[in-house]
Amino acid sequence: MFHFSESRFLALAFVLATVMAGCSGGDGPPSQTPIGMPAPTPPAPPPATWASRGVTFDPVRAAQILASAEFRNADANCIYVGCAASGPLATNQSRAFELHNLHTALSSGLTGVNKLVAVVDTGFRVTHQEFAGKTIHQTGTLPVADHGTHVASLIAGVREGMGMHGVAPGANLHLTALNSSGASTLDITNVTLGTLNAATLGAVAQNNSWGFNVAASTLQAHLAANPNQSVAQGLNTVIANYGTSRWQAYLDALNTFENGGVVVWALSNDETMASGDVMATLPYFDTRLQGAWIAAANGYFEVNPTGDISRAIRLSAPCGLAARFCIAGDGTTTAANATSDTSYSAGTGTSYVAPQIAGAVALLAEAFPDLTADEWAKRLLASADNSWFSTLGVPVAGSVDFGNGVTHAYSGEWGHGVLDIAAALSPIGTVAVLTGDNVVTSDRTSLAESVLLTPAAFGDGLTSALSTTDIAVFDSLNRGFAVQGSALVTAPRPSMLPDLLSSVQGPAWGVLPSYREVRSVLPSASDSTGTISLVNSAAGLFDTAGPTAFNARASVLSTAHDAIVVASTQQAGPLSITAMGFAGQGAAGHNNGVAGTGINVAWGGEASRVSLGVSYLGEQGSLLGLGQNATFGLGSGSASGTAHLGIDQMVAPGFEVFGRLEYGVAKQTGATSGLVRSLSDVQFSGFEIGARMNNVLGDNDQLGFSIAQPLRIENGTMGLQLPVARNANGTIEHRQSSADLAPNTRELDLGIDYEVPLQAGHLKVGLQYRLDAGHIQGASAAGAAVGFRQLF
Repeated sequence: MFHFSESRFLALAFVLATVMAGCSGGDGPPSQTPIGMPAPTPPAPPPATWASRGVTFDPVRAAQILASAEFRNADANCIYVGCAASGPLATNQSRAFELHNLHTALSSGLTGVNKLVAVVDTGFRVTHQEFAGKTIHQTGTLPVADHGTHVASLIAGVREGMGMHGVAPGANLHLTALNSSGASTLDITNVTLGTLNAATLGAVAQNNSWGFNVAASTLQAHLAANPNQSVAQGLNTVIANYGTSRWQAYLDALNTFENGGVVVWALSNDETMASGDVMATLPYFDTRLQGAWIAAANGYFEVNPTGDISRAIRLSAPCGLAARFCIAGDGTTTAANATSDTSYSAGTGTSYVAPQIAGAVALLAEAFPDLTADEWAKRLLASADNSWFSTLGVPVAGSVDFGNGVTHAYSGEWGHGVLDIAAALSPIGTVAVLTGDNVVTSDRTSLAESVLLTPAAFGDGLTSALSTTDIAVFDSLNRGFAVQGSALVTAPRPSMLPDLLSSVQGPAWGVLPSYREVRSVLPSASDSTGTISLVNSAAGLFDTAGPTAFNARASVLSTAHDAIVVASTQQAGPLSITAMGFAGQGAAGHNNGVAGTGINVAWGGEASRVSLGVSYLGEQGSLLGLGQNATFGLGSGSASGTAHLGIDQMVAPGFEVFGRLEYGVAKQTGATSGLVRSLSDVQFSGFEIGARMNNVLGDNDQLGFSIAQPLRIENGTMGLQLPVARNANGTIEHRQSSADLAPNTRELDLGIDYEVPLQAGHLKVGLQYRLDAGHIQGASAAGAAVGFRQLF
């Protein structure tokens, strides 16, 4: 004899039924397909799809669902650890759908729409209003029975404003009776055919709220004593003599079903069956079934005001030998029964935990059609709530390693913990960018470590280029979630403080000075044929025309910091020829060394001076200060060639104008990697024009102003191979994209500085306004600084 996995079924009509008896039955009776008729064409495997349809929970909608009568009507009252049809709600008793976080899951818009869930049970009232409008397939004749009706409505009861609704109200059903005649014996052939038919039709889950009152330890002992026997032979001996070949055919059918769906099996409700029962623990014995299989245990739970589990009493067999693939839940529910098309009843048991898990699979299948059945099951197991194990002193039996750093503890009693549907739909573990062709073999870089920090010269170019596309990032269980491409790039605005301070300070010997400051303070070095200096920036290496201001960020050489400079100047008639070389630290980190060389030719005198130079800059691991990471591999470095032009013109005594212009090309070196498939040559520019006046407001004061454009990318593209989806076999699909590196706007810096002698020193004031700072539209800023310098 087989048993139903339900220990406390209350077969009386719930008051709700009398209220709804006069209501419409919905859209009419469901359509049915008997097994003898031609089966519909199986659905094609889903194409690589994307979760930009992804899962976004709506807290407001979740609260509305939670408060809705139809959601609440699935609750049932327990006065103590057993259930009763009436009476006050036990103190802090959990409510099944709420405990399992179904309201949050449904707030995303998921309903399991058009997903097929198979149910093997005693019988079904297919005309019940909870099945209105659904497509129902069947194998064999379906007797009418309360138990199967209750189970099926918990899975897929329609949400139409009447009665209750199921976990996956949009799902369809495939129904098979344990015995078409309604007898209490198992027709194993009919169930085998039903399992195979459901698999052919693409069912994503099969619910089994039935079993035999035989402990798993009985089969375990038998197989240990008969090591040459197969599992089918053991089942034929310890359960029922249906014939070894029929048992084997049934096991094979379950294995076939798991190619596309998850088998959910309710444990026995015998609380003393320490090992669990045979049927729920089958994967322990037939290892082919491990993966897409979940066993279900039942418990009475109480929760505190924050929703955390504060008390747990097991109402069924423990998970036992199924502990590694077992989930517990609240199986105290109200659902449809077979008395009439509008009748409902309450009950408790593993029979009513299992269908909630099966419905959850349908939601996952809708949200994640690119995952396999094994992966749906993994997500439910790895996300089950076991946070209360330590609080309530539940012994942990071990943990399952689900891969990529995701481990989850389980107990022999409760398995992995309590079903949490919303958690299964959320990212599990670390969200990462995968660079490769398959989710299993690809290199993984966490989302945080994948973010590319772009220097100011690139502005909002790359961010803007990626803002119109979604990129697939994957959690540790290889589920893809959509993020906007711009989330992988950050373009911070450079601080104004360094420029403001440099506008008001003299040589700062506590830190490295600029090359400009070295030359102005040490004229003997300027007059000599060779110098060696240690400077804080190579910017201004060609700025040899006296005290005019120079905006360091307008020069490509500003990417070289803490540099050692070797320079030599030779006079050739009216020409002053300076050759120099430098090496220092780049802006992209400790491993970012830079080095370069250049030559500058200047001619003219005090009243008029023109300089023209060329330079070469080599960067290790960066391109114009743009560093790289495992996701954005830019090659081994870059080489840049730049032309420099400088003009200084004395318009009148005490009034000088000046200008600086740079234009160059940078070329990436070495092979790109990660998401980067190519990088074009990059053109860049920088300029500054301004004027300086002496004796403006008083003797020996100086007033200067300038307009500058910091270093900016003018042209260049980055070829990208962006992950956008995955298939069920784990293959990652990519989209080829080309990102324009040039910013959408141009930063202009307006600067004013004023210096006046004050007692034994000099007071200096600097003002600066940045339009579209960092070459980012709308990111303007202003600042001021005051400095006082006194020589001792």
